[in-house]
Amino acid sequence: MERVAVDGGVTLAVRLEPPPGGARVDWTLLYLHGFGSKQSGEKGEFFRARALAAGLPFCSFDFRGHGGSDGRLGELTFGRTLEDLDRIRGWLAERGHERVVLFGSSMGGATALAHAARRPAGVAACLTIAPAIAMERELERWAGPERFAEWQRAGTIRFTSELVEVDLGWEIVEELRRHDFRRIAGDLGVPALVVQGRQDASVDFREVLDFVARTRPGLVDLVLWGDGDHRLLDRRSEIWKECLAFLARRALLPSAS
Repeated sequence: MERVAVDGGVTLAVRLEPPPGGARVDWTLLYLHGFGSKQSGEKGEFFRARALAAGLPFCSFDFRGHGGSDGRLGELTFGRTLEDLDRIRGWLAERGHERVVLFGSSMGGATALAHAARRPAGVAACLTIAPAIAMERELERWAGPERFAEWQRAGTIRFTSELVEVDLGWEIVEELRRHDFRRIAGDLGVPALVVQGRQDASVDFREVLDFVARTRPGLVDLVLWGDGDHRLLDRRSEIWKECLAFLARRALLPSAS
């Protein structure tokens, strides 16, 4: 584990691993975890092991306020996740890993798509699991009209989920409003895979369908499981197979993978 400095004296915990026996590709898989999770979570560790076994270099890090990184979770904003990803990509480039495939779950998936639309150079593809492309609307739905209005007045709200309990600042809502994923969908020029569950209680599958429909024809592949939840932990092996098949279709892996 290494430390990478961002702004304000904050450092991020980052882990970069080459596969045993050397890499078989000229890109690095860069994993982005979800809100309240960490790079060493169940999904992160599962995909790390699979990637390294497949001969793919694997990098992961904790967003600020998460895992081993500095910062306060309650001060999270979407812009700061993008800043963190920018810094890690720069750190990777300094070490010869200029080309990446972004692999993001939930908040990490939305971050991957927004970053790829804004800074496509060096991004070979995006792999996303339940990307939180409507996070502002989901937070409003979670809070309800009265609590949402009170959140704006008070400046913070107690946010709880199966992964986290934190006093979340209103700044996250204000900042999310500056990132229009309808526009991001139209700007996206990087091939992407989206894996989504219809029974997802955190990310409305209809928002994801709308996002995909707004992208350029042929650019994004969608896998929708009718009985899938948000975390899709029971589908990790299937997700990995879908990822490998997608990368082969996009000529980023030999088709025999």
